[in-house]
Amino acid sequence: MMRLQLPLILLAGLLLSGCDVRQRFSSPEARINEAMPLGLPLRQAFERTAEQLGQPSAGFQELESAWVARLRARALTCSPNFSPTWRQSETAVREAVKDKACFEEFDRGLQRWLGMQRARWLLAQPPAVADDMPPSVTLRGHSNSLLREQLGSPVLASALSDGLELVALASGRVLLKESGTSGEVTVSPNGRLFAQAAGGVVKVRASEGGETLFELSEANAVHWLGADFMGVRSSKGKAALLLNLRSDKAVPIPTKSHAPPITLFPMPSGDKTFAVLTYEGLQRFKWSEAEGQTAIVLEAERAGVDMNHMVLMQSPGQFSLDGHEWLFAARGKLVRLDLRSLEYREQGFEPLEVDAVSPATQEGQYVLALSLHGAIARNGNYLFDARQGTLARIGGPGSGSRFRYVPALKRLAHGGPSAVWLQERLDLAMPQPIAEVTAGFIDEANKSKLAAAAIEERQLSLTQAPLPGSPLLPLVQGAYVEGVGVYEASEKVAQPGQSRSTGKVVVNVRRTRLPMVLVLTSYEPVQWNLRLEPGAKLSLVLLGSYYPSTVVGADSTRVVQIGRTYAYKQEDPEFSALQRQVNQQTGRTISVFQGNYSGTSFSVGGN
Repeated sequence: MMRLQLPLILLAGLLLSGCDVRQRFSSPEARINEAMPLGLPLRQAFERTAEQLGQPSAGFQELESAWVARLRARALTCSPNFSPTWRQSETAVREAVKDKACFEEFDRGLQRWLGMQRARWLLAQPPAVADDMPPSVTLRGHSNSLLREQLGSPVLASALSDGLELVALASGRVLLKESGTSGEVTVSPNGRLFAQAAGGVVKVRASEGGETLFELSEANAVHWLGADFMGVRSSKGKAALLLNLRSDKAVPIPTKSHAPPITLFPMPSGDKTFAVLTYEGLQRFKWSEAEGQTAIVLEAERAGVDMNHMVLMQSPGQFSLDGHEWLFAARGKLVRLDLRSLEYREQGFEPLEVDAVSPATQEGQYVLALSLHGAIARNGNYLFDARQGTLARIGGPGSGSRFRYVPALKRLAHGGPSAVWLQERLDLAMPQPIAEVTAGFIDEANKSKLAAAAIEERQLSLTQAPLPGSPLLPLVQGAYVEGVGVYEASEKVAQPGQSRSTGKVVVNVRRTRLPMVLVLTSYEPVQWNLRLEPGAKLSLVLLGSYYPSTVVGADSTRVVQIGRTYAYKQEDPEFSALQRQVNQQTGRTISVFQGNYSGTSFSVGGN
């Protein structure tokens, strides 16, 4: 009888002494964690995260399961060879734990992991869109989000003289305004988060209120690759990392380049793929998860040096409406990078230059900033319909400013340093075929150049005319002079036995009222292919080229070599030298000149 009563007496003593019997008989890991309790900020962070996810929900169940596993790992990691007995009190367990600094370090990791779970939740949220969007948003500082390479975020980051301001484009509401902060800011596609990079540290913060959720050391930029993953670029020239926000584990991206990546592009299909641009080419990767480990596999690549790669590193761009293409302007052309095939698709509007591009609100339509030297009145924004092959001039307040499409708002945004305007519909002129718009540009540029050339011709009027009896004298009487100059042709073909490749450039010679002297000039060898319209009055061709060039299609028109003189920019000293050479040959100067670094076709005449 006495033997049976003894345990009951001990148990009663424990109860009377205030000891928690259930705690005494909990798992060893639970007892260690109770003896080394979590700090108040960490407990509050867990409660905020759980509140955001909502109870009950699949997200909360996932969080709770991962939290329990991490707490168990906390005890096993920081007290690996200790298993408390039921006789040891909480105080005794705490005294028996040796490596208390380990718990502090582990808890900092828990705090960071919880911040990543809150970031995952925010990245998975839809953008905040107001029912009644304002037509414009006034900025208090200088915008570095709309006019730089962003992913069309509905939140605008504005750098103040002493800090930072975040403004929601949908409502005009200020989400964050603070002083004393600096660094490069990139906003997530849905506007819920922003990353602030300064001094080799990137802080990932909530746009609403600015709370820092977690920090990344030895980093200078992040790339938003979805709700669960983030690309991280190193500040010390190391390989870029793919950061798994679910597990807080990062793995190197296995690019073949020794240099760090320039940028990373997410894929919109949700198939866990992304593209990486390096100095040595483009690569597309796919990641997968298994048993808490992340694996990255190379799916496709476009290796080798490409001029588009070089431009893409520095040029602002934007995703197409379906997200499958990256759009940007390069070498005066509209360039579309297909992120699935890694192929570039170029479209030129020669002699017009494409200075900027943005998707419009409908598939197959793009807002292009077009320009031509001398056509000041026509330079500006045009809506390009790729399916119809037309251009429509954009009027109104957005006629001369850069556009960006904001997918979350389904609006086009444009503006400057102090204000941003949102447009659902564009003020459009009647669409015209590309050829008609181009002809209008050329006509205006020619008139402008003729006026400028008249001044220059008066200045050269005292220079010598062709010597009496010169065989060129009958060819230049009553004629005016037009010129076309390139450094090289856009497309070149290697010729057998020649060290330099020859390119082809087409020149369409239109009808003119007066006879025309045509000057063709280049640095690299070019085969100039003339196409004469009926009624064209081509009296003489002057050919200047540093390396030997040829003219095809001149028919009976005389072609005269004028040495190794070449020019493709009117503001360069080479053009003045070309003018002097032409004047010596004809007694006239070039009235209309079209020049470009490279080219495929030009049109002259038509006046």
